[in-house]
Amino acid sequence: MKVFKNRNNIKKTSNYLFYRYFQPVYVFLIINLIFITGCSSFKESEKISICSNTIFPCLNSNEYVLLITNKGKIKLELYGKSAPITVGNFIDFVEKGAYNKSIFNRVIKKPYPFIIRVGENILKGKKSKFLDTKTGKKRYIPLEIKLKKNSLPTYGKEIDASSQINNIELKHKRSYLSMARSKALNSASSQFYILLKSLPELDGRYAVFGKVISGMNVVDLIEEEDFIIEAKRVKS
Repeated sequence: MKVFKNRNNIKKTSNYLFYRYFQPVYVFLIINLIFITGCSSFKESEKISICSNTIFPCLNSNEYVLLITNKGKIKLELYGKSAPITVGNFIDFVEKGAYNKSIFNRVIKKPYPFIIRVGENILKGKKSKFLDTKTGKKRYIPLEIKLKKNSLPTYGKEIDASSQINNIELKHKRSYLSMARSKALNSASSQFYILLKSLPELDGRYAVFGKVISGMNVVDLIEEEDFIIEAKRVKS
């Protein structure tokens, strides 16, 4: 009986390791293979629609979101033309009400202003909606960075060459939004941060997808455990 128990334990451990560490990358590789194959057949002169070649939520237009927090209102402009999958993912969660009652779980202001982060953590007693509607599981999106000279963003890899860094379309400047992730490149999901100062050292490593266009004074007041009362899609 001990042998069977050990085998079961090994199987459970293997399954855990797969789902915890390898599943997001595995799923992305499959999806990205389909995505890249679909896009590679387009000619440069043709209008390319990323959103017709991916299963992720996707928007290739500028969008606007109002965050009503316990400290005041913050209005965001999101750049779907530069980061269509990241913006589509964000708007999908906004429209499901996922960011409502979401807590600012990381605020770094010392020794100098850095970031405020929000997403996933919600007020006690509230049910999380940060799941993919189709699968019922956490959704991971690829790292998405667009260079000025390219028609399409780059997916699943960091931009590190100095010549390319200078050509990144959206950079980590004060008031801009970027997706949080783990060390795994394609592990962004729902958490995002707003920059309290320009952080060029993050350029090419994280996906910038929008900026605060009003309410930056409110952003500066945010502390840990402050929260979003409601996030809603609005007109410009």
